Amino acid sequence: MRKILTTATLLVIFITGAFAQNIASTGDLSLNRELASKDSLFFDIALNSCKVQLLPDLFTADFVFLHDQGLHKETFAQSGADFFKRIAATCGKVKLRREVADLQSFRLNDAVAIQTGLQRFYVDDKPVEESKFTRHWRKEQGIWKMADETDYLVNNQPGADAGKRYLPGAYVPASAELYRTIVKMDSIYFDTYNRCNIAKMDSLTADDIEFYHDRGGFSHSKKDLLASIQKNICGKVTRILTPGSIEVYEIPGYGAVQFGYHSFRNVNEPGESHPSKFVTLWRLKDGHWQIARVISLH
Repeated sequence: MRKILTTATLLVIFITGAFAQNIASTGDLSLNRELASKDSLFFDIALNSCKVQLLPDLFTADFVFLHDQGLHKETFAQSGADFFKRIAATCGKVKLRREVADLQSFRLNDAVAIQTGLQRFYVDDKPVEESKFTRHWRKEQGIWKMADETDYLVNNQPGADAGKRYLPGAYVPASAELYRTIVKMDSIYFDTYNRCNIAKMDSLTADDIEFYHDRGGFSHSKKDLLASIQKNICGKVTRILTPGSIEVYEIPGYGAVQFGYHSFRNVNEPGESHPSKFVTLWRLKDGHWQIARVISLH
């Protein structure tokens, strides 16, 4: 059994106009609560109460479960009847626990909605699977019912190779002075970002700025960058630096590179986004620091 995870947050750093609206993902909060409740009920039945006779009330008659098995294996389909039989055969036999995160729902029209998410499964509190899922829900006689689900296996051996992964030691700045300087510049820049001080932001941004976004692509227009921030960010989005996440390394003869994590709060959405990674290349010229390159990763 595989399942899902996603979020409805605006993960932005310096959004450029061409892709600003593609990054914004608002979802439907009321719908999200309703479908999240049905997700919770489904897994309470499947993993705890075992009242499988109640499952048909949550699914359409033509429900199909699609199991994605990765690049080198075929996806296979499972009918609703077979799906319910499998749950009945396994419920209560194994101490299975599920964690779900970032449930997100979108209404396509009055009768169809999409729900996505990420999940982890544990057997006897040991992780056995990580997967993402996408579901279509269909409203029948005023009731939302799951019409299909596709599960995408992310890792069927979570934690198995954790001991083999390289874990860097605690960061210690080679130059405390440079570290303090870049932390200060970061604070100054994002103060202009949060307060919409475009003139000051202009002076802190290099004319040959290059911005790389893992969702929006590449931009190299300072004019478009500032215009997009003024249009899409001002009064709408606030940046929050993740405490203790900044690392700074000197680039001799040029300036410094900064690594860190930050999140964003959108006035149109509750809470704030999950922390995302950024890389900023600061150039020092004639005693003046400017941002020359940015890589934004989510």
